[in-house]
Amino acid sequence: MYYFIINPSSRSGQGREVWKQVRQLLKKNSLPYKALFTRYPGHGRKLAKSLPLEQKNHTLIVIGGDGTFNEVLNGLSNHFFWNISYLPVGSGNDLARGLQLSADPIERLCHLLHDALPSVPHPLDTGILQVKNRTSRFAISSGIGYDASICYEVSHTPVKKWLNRLHLGKLVYAYAAVKLLFSFQPCDMDVEIDNHRTYHFSNVYFITGMNLPYEGGGFRFCPRADSTDGALDFIIIHNISKLKILLLFPTAYFGLHTHFKGITLLRGKTMKIKSEKPRTLHRDGEYAGISASVSFSVQKHALQFLS
Repeated sequence: MYYFIINPSSRSGQGREVWKQVRQLLKKNSLPYKALFTRYPGHGRKLAKSLPLEQKNHTLIVIGGDGTFNEVLNGLSNHFFWNISYLPVGSGNDLARGLQLSADPIERLCHLLHDALPSVPHPLDTGILQVKNRTSRFAISSGIGYDASICYEVSHTPVKKWLNRLHLGKLVYAYAAVKLLFSFQPCDMDVEIDNHRTYHFSNVYFITGMNLPYEGGGFRFCPRADSTDGALDFIIIHNISKLKILLLFPTAYFGLHTHFKGITLLRGKTMKIKSEKPRTLHRDGEYAGISASVSFSVQKHALQFLS
């Protein structure tokens, strides 16, 4: 049995068009399915919670962007029992990019349904974001500071819809980054990794914990991040001029920014952060609140993912 959670509004309505093609393929192959459609932000989480609790060996396929997948991830209470997959129809599609999946959703579905060898799920780690007494999951990345402010701007700017219509959706992140850069004020942050390594960073723009190499529509911030190694890779951008940040972003598409002074990469199973000032948070590119204290951790092999 195939269950689908579809965001029909993703990429300015392309999610709806992709579902029409998916439905034709399912009917052509006489495959049983149930389709659930999101109607508003956060609805994917509620739909995932409504799924049957015990569905071993059933497949759940998410059609939408990275944010839709995150909603489903945080709604599933029994994610260990589901084989989960994803048809990318978003602006950033960093989940598909990080897992080296086809960016064509129909090609992805044909791969899942028609390959000579049946798709076998493989385990993926998930990250955990904790803010005070609230916890949530992320598949790609979660961060505090400038990158989270960019994510908030991306989700609210009308430019996103315009660029999506031109099939240039990932450029909205570059637009937001430049727009916010000169008004953003960095601050000091203290960090503790794995409960024993401590660091103090001055003039921090952002700290991000990454389960996969890419975020922000293709920025390869942590080139060695691996969603199967039971750890998170962390990037800290600090003590760097705003002009240098402008030069940094183009190199980050190729993972070459790691040689810049002011870029620190760390790895661990947990990170606790205390910021001098409250800062915006994001989780897989979606706004996750404002706080001066946050922690990231990882749950090894929490998902059974069909690639």
